[in-house]
Amino acid sequence: MSEYVKWDLYEQGYGMITLHRPERRNALSLDMIEELQRLLRDARDLDIKALVITGAGDQAFCAGGDLNDFHAGLSSQEAFSALYPMKEVLYELSRFPVPTIALLNGHTRGGGCELATACDFRYAAEGSTIGFVQGDLGISPGWGGGALLYQRIHPLKAYEMLVQSRVYDTEEAIHTGWLQGTIREETIAEDIDNILQPFLSKNIDQVKHFKQQYVKQQIPISLSADMDDEVRRCSNLWGNEQHKEAVQGYQKS
Repeated sequence: MSEYVKWDLYEQGYGMITLHRPERRNALSLDMIEELQRLLRDARDLDIKALVITGAGDQAFCAGGDLNDFHAGLSSQEAFSALYPMKEVLYELSRFPVPTIALLNGHTRGGGCELATACDFRYAAEGSTIGFVQGDLGISPGWGGGALLYQRIHPLKAYEMLVQSRVYDTEEAIHTGWLQGTIREETIAEDIDNILQPFLSKNIDQVKHFKQQYVKQQIPISLSADMDDEVRRCSNLWGNEQHKEAVQGYQKS
């Protein structure tokens, strides 16, 4: 198992995946993505009632892709090959057989927002911010998270978030419907228990039934092709001058 992706199974009946690179704002490397694929495959066969994804530390949930692997010097085809495995992670996560919850322990940007969007529910630490900022980096969402966003919230709100590419505080994110609520640092354990209790109080057949209903209504089979198209479009935008300048500026910060 990767030292940067942690897995915990709790006796209460849920599993937790933790992105564990706080010094890199929990940015995802290709090795981490491969580990996420494996964990999701394995977790599907477990008798759990919910799956939680969070990040280590208190600064960032996930800053997106690790620039060592997702650098601006990639060709379009190289970018597609690098981006596509995480699209598969997001799609599998969106159709995971039991409820999925993203606990955003800090600021969330770009691909981190895409990962959170693949989960059914999202809760963020008070004072944190979220931003689909890819549009300001000369690209578009590259893991299929934009296509997913249109399934999660009102389409006009999704369009606004993507095209404006700005940062939202938690109150604004709740207003859009993207965020379901906040968690407080001083009562974080209690808040997490309150979030999970409705899921854990059901039996496994119930939570799987409710999730299956939701998937049939909101996650159509055609979504995978829409996400593929998004990855391709992002790949074709990869490495333009605005993107190169943005990545260079980020590396210096």
